[in-house]
Amino acid sequence: MTIVRLHLDDQTFERIKQIAAGRRATVETLLQDLVQHLVTTETSTDPILGMFAQEPDLMDDVTTSAMSARETDPLRPPIG
Repeated sequence: MTIVRLHLDDQTFERIKQIAAGRRATVETLLQDLVQHLVTTETSTDPILGMFAQEPDLMDDVTTSAMSARETDPLRPPIG
């Protein structure tokens, strides 16, 4: 196990302790869970974007079309 010394402002540290207490966990456990959650989130893929992973040209065309539409078509048509 590695011991890490952190420099946090008092407000941040108090918030961390409150969150840990609300979860009935220690600060150490809370931070470990946070890191695990971040790793899991970063490694998971978006199912929608994942479908286009092998189609970069198609995604460029879709993005270009969307940007062009944003420039020419109003989001809300004028009333009256």
